[in-house]
Amino acid sequence: MIKKVCIIGGGNGAFASAADLTLRGYEVTIFEESRFASNIEKIQKTGVIHLEGVGPVGDAKIHKITTDLADALSDVDIVMPISPAYAQETVAKMLAPYVKEGMVICLTPGSCGGSLVYAKVFNEEGVVGKVKLCEMNTLPYATRKVSDDTVRILLETKLIYFAAFPSKYNQELFDLVKPLYPALELVTDVLESALNNGNVTSHPTPVVLNAGKIEYYGKHFHYKEGITPSVARVNWKVDEERLDLCDAFGYKRVDALERLYLTGYCPKADNLYDAYQGSKGIFLDIEGPNDLSGRYLTEDAPCSLVFCANLGRAAGVETPVMDSVTVLASALRDENYWETGRTLAKVGLEGKNVQQILEFLKEGYK
Repeated sequence: MIKKVCIIGGGNGAFASAADLTLRGYEVTIFEESRFASNIEKIQKTGVIHLEGVGPVGDAKIHKITTDLADALSDVDIVMPISPAYAQETVAKMLAPYVKEGMVICLTPGSCGGSLVYAKVFNEEGVVGKVKLCEMNTLPYATRKVSDDTVRILLETKLIYFAAFPSKYNQELFDLVKPLYPALELVTDVLESALNNGNVTSHPTPVVLNAGKIEYYGKHFHYKEGITPSVARVNWKVDEERLDLCDAFGYKRVDALERLYLTGYCPKADNLYDAYQGSKGIFLDIEGPNDLSGRYLTEDAPCSLVFCANLGRAAGVETPVMDSVTVLASALRDENYWETGRTLAKVGLEGKNVQQILEFLKEGYK
């Protein structure tokens, strides 16, 4: 039974998780790297995160807040890294020297291929056999900080897909983690979790198609302003390609409309535009990105679209819209995301066909 949780990170999700779990009776330690110590400077002084919005709101007295990783990991039942996808390799390398026999790491979320990134790093460092990895497909909350010590939860996610790597540990880790987040639903493996990360569909395409407006005005609301009916149609094309990937690997088809409804982000709707525009108090209130360095582009083009498009090549699935958005995102940022993004080599899947990938997801490194 999990009682003591170590959260890695100092962003929106980390603050929300730490405060929520604390108010629900868990002993929470927050670790942040010293180079990002400003993220936790205020709460280190007071020990308190103020939680607003939905759920168990109030003043959460955090057990420990530190930039000392050895101290943070000294007495915990589970480690929950809450970081952008582009930081996952760095965090895995940071954790590797501290991996102990039986350690459980739950990526919150795994984004697209996060558990595979961790496993590859741990395999290269010779510790993969000591650790059990699992992931959620999305954050358990829609959330934003409103100050250095206050975070607001707009939504507690009603459905969270969960899987372990390797998936032979699925049931064991699901039974362990589900008491923390009852909305968890077990899926086949971490690739099915990855392919149901909503950022693939919702984030990079509208940023690319609104690049001029974002740069010119410097103030932007991604969902309320950026997703017009035409932009939503392109999102839907991206989602159709994602569903083709699900088909190729034998996973259940859950389209973006259904998933947005099931997770609680959007009401039932006939099309993506109406779904997003019906997300009052959640999507419509989220400001940004206000420039082209925001993670909707710099995380989800290289780490989500590149990952999915490369899976398509391995599975014989065409992804022309994903490819096009990736090319344009690369041009906007003057960076070749096909080279710097999440290729199959970076997640240990290079050279594998569909059957070999599925076997690897089940059994892991040998």
